[in-house]
Amino acid sequence: MKHKLTAQELCNFCQQLGVLIHSGMGPLESLHILLEESTTDTDREVLSNLLSSMEKTGSLSQAVTDSGFFSDSMAAYIKTGEQTGCLDEILDSLSEHYEQEQETSEQIRSAVTYPLLMLGMMGIVIVVLLVKVLPIFRQVFQQMGMEMNGFSSRLLNAGNVITRYSAFFLILAVLLIGCILFLCLNKKGQQTLAKIVLHLPVLRDIPVALDYSRMAQGLALGQKSGLSPETSLALAAQMISHPLVLERLQKAADLLNTGYAFSDALKESGLFGGMEIRLIVVAFQSGTADDAFADLSSRYQDNASALITRVISVIEPTIVIILSVLVGLVLLSVMMPLLGVLADIAM
Repeated sequence: MKHKLTAQELCNFCQQLGVLIHSGMGPLESLHILLEESTTDTDREVLSNLLSSMEKTGSLSQAVTDSGFFSDSMAAYIKTGEQTGCLDEILDSLSEHYEQEQETSEQIRSAVTYPLLMLGMMGIVIVVLLVKVLPIFRQVFQQMGMEMNGFSSRLLNAGNVITRYSAFFLILAVLLIGCILFLCLNKKGQQTLAKIVLHLPVLRDIPVALDYSRMAQGLALGQKSGLSPETSLALAAQMISHPLVLERLQKAADLLNTGYAFSDALKESGLFGGMEIRLIVVAFQSGTADDAFADLSSRYQDNASALITRVISVIEPTIVIILSVLVGLVLLSVMMPLLGVLADIAM
């Protein structure tokens, strides 16, 4: 089964192909050069597939569609580039889009990975304290003719349960790690995680900002390619998944069908408002709509990055504080009685 290329692979492909076409080479000749210079099996498979299809059809967009490695929206933009004679510019814009997607993915991955690693490490520390350290303290207490207090005894019992059913807890830990990897790496898992995030107070603004960035980038590509407003909205819709943004996009498309101008449809649908819609209206009047949408995309991207940074700045110290308190309680529950004994001996 063929898989879709990653954002980084798409960025590299569009960038390299765009440079070759901009230098005056045709798409077919450019693909031959890329195949000769390819170093990975994936690159060779994709390029060989594209060359085989293009030699039959003579169309790069048709080859992209038939290959199964690329999205329908990318094929539509390339088709427009072929028809308008600005294929190199379209490929350059697509490269920027996928580079932005890659940067966003890396930022989110980094934001998720560090807290999870911290949780895992602190969890291991707590388990070691319960399973290995507390039994030693119990022996010390018994030798001194003392009993551990209620809280310490409960912690010790928890450690005994973990030791007795270690195989079960190990399987549970493996399943938990597998579930986390599924949510972070698998496409269906990412969709499930996105649905969960939509209901969290602080995090739910992040996917909205990211989808607005993708949508604005898609509209910028559509305007730069000379696509009709209806087609631009349809292709932009393929880049996003948030139900709120999709609903507003559909409303804008419906308004277009009733005779609204593009900028008016964007305003009345609630897709853009305030300074954003004023910027878009002026851009349409001056013929720089593609630049305006590209600028808005960058702003939404920066907003999403700021939200992610803000969440990380709250989550990281919170995790450290909570887990430090837990470790401190475990140690204090056994150290305080011992300190009392040592104080009595000193007196």
